[in-house]
Order: sequence, then C-alpha cells, then structure tokens
Amino acid sequence: MHPASSSSSAAHPPDGDRANPKAPPPPGPAMGYPANAAPNPNNASSAYYAAAPPPVANGNGTAAFGVAYPYPAPPPHHHPHHHHPPPPPSYHHYHNHHNPYQAAPPPPPTCLRRLLALVVAAFLLLGAGTFIVWLLLRPRAPAFSLSSLTLSRVAYSPANSSLSAAFDASLLADNPNSKLTISYSSLVAYVDLAPSSPIAVTSLAPFAQGPRNATTLAFRLDVDGTYVGPDEAAALKSGNGGTMEVQVRLAAIAVFDRGGWRTRRRAMRVLCDGVPVTFRGKNATDAKFDGPARRCQVVL
Repeated sequence: MHPASSSSSAAHPPDGDRANPKAPPPPGPAMGYPANAAPNPNNASSAYYAAAPPPVANGNGTAAFGVAYPYPAPPPHHHPHHHHPPPPPSYHHYHNHHNPYQAAPPPPPTCLRRLLALVVAAFLLLGAGTFIVWLLLRPRAPAFSLSSLTLSRVAYSPANSSLSAAFDASLLADNPNSKLTISYSSLVAYVDLAPSSPIAVTSLAPFAQGPRNATTLAFRLDVDGTYVGPDEAAALKSGNGGTMEVQVRLAAIAVFDRGGWRTRRRAMRVLCDGVPVTFRGKNATDAKFDGPARRCQVVL
C-alpha cells in the first residue's frame, strides 16, 4: 500500500458520506517509515527516541492527531579525521598499574631476619668493644733514638769510587705504653750516604718490649767495595778528614698486645737521617758520631 493512496482516501470520502455533518477523523499515521534501529550507545538522544513507545491510538483505531512520531537517529558518519576513543584498559593492566593498594611482597622468613639481625649486632658489639679497649689502653708508638755511630776501616778508591768500611750503630728503643707489650719481627737495618741508595743491609733478631721498657739495639753493617756517588764521597776524596752525613734506618713489623687482645700487624719504619760523623784527622780511617743521642722519626 502506498502512503499517497491512503492519505487521499482518508481526506476525500465518498459522496454518500458527505451529508454526515460529523467531522472527518484525523489522518492516520504515514506508512513506510523506517523501523527503529538499534540505539547508538554514543548518542543519548537517538537512544531515547529509539526506546520511546509508539503513540496511543484513538477509539476508532487511528492515531492521535498532532503526535510526533519518533525517527531513529541515522547511523553516525565516520569523518576521515575522526579518531575513535581508545578501548578501556584491561583488568590486568588496571590491576597492575592503577591500583595504589596493591599488596606488598611477603616479608622474608623469620629465621633469615633473625640471622641478619644477629650478624649486625655482632659487628656492632665487636666494633664497640674494640673502640672501648682502644680508649682504655691508648696504644702509643714506640720511641727510637740513635745513641752511637762509629765508622772503622774506612777505605775509599777514587779510581772506581768504591767504599769499604764497617758501621757500628746503637739504637735505643723505648716503649711508652704502661699496659701494652710491643713485639718486633722481620727487623732489617740499613745504612747509606744518600737517602735513596743504601750501601749496607743486615737482618736483626726479633724481640719484645714489656710496658715501660727500654731496650738497646746494637748492630754492625759491613760495606765491601760498594759504589758511592761523587757528592756523598766528597769528604773521603780529599783525604784531609772532615764531616759527612750518614743515614741509619730500621724497618720492622710491630704488634701491640694485652693478654688476649692484640692489634693487627703494623709496618714500622725508623728514620735516623742526617747523622754527622767526623773523621779524627788526615788520612784517618775512623769516624765517629759526636753528640747526645739523636731522636729518630718513627712511622707506624
């Protein structure tokens, strides 16, 4: 059925009915409109009109006059520059990245935490104990001084600048600690005419010093045809005697102990530099250090 014919028949009744003064009924609804399409979730108005109920008809079966018939919204046209909204994040993504109340990892086992606490406490107690013992004992470096130095059988050859002699030295070691014993090991003594070139080296026996103890350390160093520089041998070349400087040094390993408490092994050096020795006369073969005991530098 065409809508035009339906409207025409309703608007122009047959001739037999023209005598009836009754008003003509309102026109019926136009036919042929598209059915309601599925509502678009992105368009609220289309969803409303699509879900609206049809108009209520009159008692004679025709629709009420003046009622607007809803039309479903046309499907949206995709614009070439229109961008679709991003899809909602998945549950896994939201759970891992947007949940501020995510459960924390389980704590370590109780036994492991107790073991770590015990190790830390042991280190702290050990450090505190060592510091307290150090405060009570107050280890102090020993003091060394050169009491005597003698050269004998001095023979110098100007042809090859070689020296032969015997050096007899005596060092006084003093332990200033009142509660600690100092033990010396790996002792090496050497003598030279220049600080950087020793001409004689000898090893000494280890020894120990009790609290407030002073020990004399005597040793001999023999030089046999050792080369010496022209500057160091200036007093030997003239043959008229004079004074030259000698360096006497000592190296050792020192340990402080008090009963069961001991310090670590420490390298010690004793430096007695610039000791003047004077020859006794012309063509003398002996020289001696004259003067009071000379304090030496101790590096510990």
